[in-house]
Amino acid sequence: MPQPSTVPSGVVESMFHRLVSRRARVREVEPVGDAFRLITLVGEDLENRRWVPGDMIQIGFAGLAGRAYTPLSFDPRTGTTTFLGYVHGHGIASSWLASATIGEQLFLVGPRSALDLDAVNRPMIFFGDETSLGTAAAIRATPGGMREVAFSFEVESAEASRVALERIGVMSGVTLTTREPEDRHLDRIESDLTRALRAAPQTRCIFTGKASSIQRLYKAVRRAGISAKQVTNVAYWEPGRKGFSGVQR
Repeated sequence: MPQPSTVPSGVVESMFHRLVSRRARVREVEPVGDAFRLITLVGEDLENRRWVPGDMIQIGFAGLAGRAYTPLSFDPRTGTTTFLGYVHGHGIASSWLASATIGEQLFLVGPRSALDLDAVNRPMIFFGDETSLGTAAAIRATPGGMREVAFSFEVESAEASRVALERIGVMSGVTLTTREPEDRHLDRIESDLTRALRAAPQTRCIFTGKASSIQRLYKAVRRAGISAKQVTNVAYWEPGRKGFSGVQR
C-alpha cells in the first residue's frame, strides 16, 4: 500500500499550498510505545509566528486533505514545534505518523486559533482521549501551568496512554478509564465528574476528543447545575464523520 504523501500532486494543490501553507521539515520522530509518535518540525516559515497554548497546526496531505494537531510547544525564535500523534486504524494521518521520516518536507497551516488555554481559570477539569494528550500537555505553557488541573481520559489502553502521558510530562491528577462496549465506561466518568463539580462548583471544564462523549458529559454537568459559560467543548472526531475543525464551541 502506498504511503500517504505530504507533497502536493497537482496544479490546484500546488497553488493552494503556495498561497496559504507554510513549509516545514521533520526534525525528529520518536516512537512512544506502539500507539504514539512524538514529532518535531522545524522551518523558517514557522519563525516569528504567534502561538497561544491550545492553538493548532494542520498538516496537509495529497488531495488537499488535512489533519490538525495541538502542539505541546512552539518556539517562534527557532521555528520549531512538537506534537504528539496517535497511531490508530489505517487513516491517512495514522499511516503517515507510522512512516514519517526525518528530513521529510511538508506543508502546514497555522498556528491557528482553536482553544485558548491561557483564558481558562482554575480549578479546571480536562476531559479527552488519545487525541487530546497533546492539548493536555500544552496546559503547562499557560501562566497557571498544571496548577489545580485534573485530567480524565477515556482510552483503549491505559498502559499505552500512561506511557505517552509520562513522556510528555502529564503525570499528576490523571485518571485513565478504559473504554467498554456501548460506552458503559462513561457512566463512571460522568459520576466522578458530577461529584467533583458538586464539591467545587466554580470549576471550569474543557471537554475534548470524541464528539458523542463530549455531548453526553456536557448534558451531565448542565444537569448538575454548572453554567454553560464554565464549559468549553472541542470535538476532534466521531466515528464515520469528517470535517471537525477542532475549534472551541
